[in-house]
This record gives sequence, C-alpha cells and structure tokens, in this order.
Amino acid sequence: MALLSKQERRHFPDWDDPTECIYHRVAIDLEACDGCKLCTLVCPANVLEIYRNENGKKKARVKASQRGCISCNNCRAICATGAIGATQANDFVGYYRQLGRGEFALPRKF
Repeated sequence: MALLSKQERRHFPDWDDPTECIYHRVAIDLEACDGCKLCTLVCPANVLEIYRNENGKKKARVKASQRGCISCNNCRAICATGAIGATQANDFVGYYRQLGRGEFALPRKF
C-alpha cells in the first residue's frame, strides 16, 4: 500500500459525490410495519417517509428523491416490530477502510 500525501490525508470524502461515498438502502418489511412513524423521526439522513398503502394503512418507505441511507441503523434500534433496518454499512470509497465489525445487531438491553 502506498503512503498518502498530506493533501490526501487532509481530504474528507464528499457525501454528495458517488465516487467517494457509497450509499446503501433500507430494507422495510411492509407486513410487519405498523406505521408508527418513529423511524422517520430518528433518521438523520431524512430518507424515510410515511404513506398510506392501497388498504389505507400507514407504512414507512424510502423517499423517491433521496439517494440512500447512511447506515446509522437508528430506525432498526427504535422499531418495536423489527420491520426496518439498513442492509449494509456505509462505505467511504478509497480513503478509509471499513472495520470488520460483522453484521448489524440490535442494541444491548440493560
């Protein structure tokens, strides 16, 4: 591995540049979703919204205008039914290496 120059070490990836940051999606189980809206409130990337399906029930979905999730998994932590969660960890392309933390897990209960 080559050493990085000072300029490269000072560079922070741009969230809006797809060549520097890869976004991933949120997986939503619409059968389990009860439309409580908590996931939309805790999402720092503001990619979730509540809509009414064809039966008139409220459900969560990813906004069509949004690029993707930042994989914080706040939605998974707050969802009482376990209907939502990020599919993969966020990845900065080329500048930072991902730590091998394994699969996402629910928060510990004390």
